[in-house]
Amino acid sequence: MPQRRVLFFDNSRLAAYRVQRGEVLHEASFAGDEAGLAAFGSYLAEHRHSLFMLLADTTEESYQTEDIPYTTGRDRQAIIRRKLAQHFYGTPYAVAQSQGRLKTGRRDERLLLMALTQPQHLEPWLAEFRRSQAILAGIYALSQTVGGLLPAKSPAQLMLLTLTHAGLRQTFFDGGRMRFSRLTPLIHDATDALAAAAAGEAVKMHQYLTSQRLIERDQPLTTLILAHPLDTPAIRAHCQSNASLHFEILDLSENARRTGLRTPLANSQAEVLFCHLLEKQPPREQFAPAEALGFYRLWQARFGLRIAGALILAGGILFAANRGLDILKLRDDIEQIGFQARLNQERYATMLQALPSIPISPDDLRLLIDRYDQIVLRAQGPAPLLVQISHSLDVFPAISIDRIEWSIDEQMSPLPADGIAYVGGKTAPVPQSLRGPFAQAEVVARLPLAMVGDQRGQLAVVADFLKHLSAQPDTTAILMQPPLDTQSGKTLKSSDEKGTPEAPRFVFRVIRKL
Repeated sequence: MPQRRVLFFDNSRLAAYRVQRGEVLHEASFAGDEAGLAAFGSYLAEHRHSLFMLLADTTEESYQTEDIPYTTGRDRQAIIRRKLAQHFYGTPYAVAQSQGRLKTGRRDERLLLMALTQPQHLEPWLAEFRRSQAILAGIYALSQTVGGLLPAKSPAQLMLLTLTHAGLRQTFFDGGRMRFSRLTPLIHDATDALAAAAAGEAVKMHQYLTSQRLIERDQPLTTLILAHPLDTPAIRAHCQSNASLHFEILDLSENARRTGLRTPLANSQAEVLFCHLLEKQPPREQFAPAEALGFYRLWQARFGLRIAGALILAGGILFAANRGLDILKLRDDIEQIGFQARLNQERYATMLQALPSIPISPDDLRLLIDRYDQIVLRAQGPAPLLVQISHSLDVFPAISIDRIEWSIDEQMSPLPADGIAYVGGKTAPVPQSLRGPFAQAEVVARLPLAMVGDQRGQLAVVADFLKHLSAQPDTTAILMQPPLDTQSGKTLKSSDEKGTPEAPRFVFRVIRKL
């Protein structure tokens, strides 16, 4: 993370502080002349990688309250820009702070418009930022930071008096929100002068707030004075409560410890405390225009990319570590499997040694077992094939069987080239060879005598029968000889030739894989 530095700016000088882990260390002070600006430019160049926040405590400040219709998005931004231009024409250092919505009427939104009204005082210092390309994170008013010192239980309306190198600041709060603030320069910094100024300026502030109808005339205003314990007796002597003002003293050292400031304070000047509060919790609104924050936006983009890169790198490392653990686990599993395999092999060898020896070699034993398997396959004989033919005959009872010749072979008998094969209930090319063992049956079948004159019907019945027969798994049916001769070379006979008609016969072969 880059170092953070706060530049405390007032009408007479600019002081640089380094803020780190609750400590605020004064590094340098620069006057507003040419020598001071040159020294400030060298200081920025030396610390150009730090983040700078500028805290302004000047008399040229303005605070206005405006009520606008409740809107959001671009419409609200346009209204705010128009109001800022109306009240603070000629300064780019203006900002609006939302004070919430009103409780009555249209429930408009109340805005506190704030501005640094003399931009020429800031321009020379900001020019050094542009020249050195230092990173300016924002410009803030001191009145934006004093709210962090209010007690947890405080009146709805109160005034807080604080002292810095620039003078005595009076800040008015209404409902816990800052409504107005002004700075009174002090000529003398003695304790008695401070106490007298606090009493006098509190009376003037009360009169102004009463004239603006921000407080009731007959209601006493609680006034808190932030002071060092060494200055408390003098302040109590000058600041006596009356019908208009009720004075209370806030212990500066105690409040510094409560906010986490570790740097000791020697007197009532609390600019070190305000630098700490600004770094600890920067306000949401700041006065710097967009062009003054160009290098800060670039730093934010680079920082975001670095964070994203670090996250990606961390993710990659975690992923690689996870994969490495998986690899180690796989190696352990492989070693366990290898060990178990060797153990099983040793057990197997031990079992083999325990078995009685046989007068046959392992290769011959393997051939013997294969031969035994073949015998087991053949042992079922033609029974499954014949049962299958019987089931198809049950479906086609008109077909009768004259003769069946079956065999169990390793090689298939030659088939006619003009035969018709059926596999899976569909016609298929005639197989040239089948790998055995398989059971085959060559069957001579007969159709009914009534179908002698119905040649189309004969072919249809035979085809349906063979399709049904071949529908069983691992079964091929081949029509060896159809019920009628469809060849053109048959001798024609005269129609008046006398003879006894015969039932149509056909021959088919069924092959079933064992």
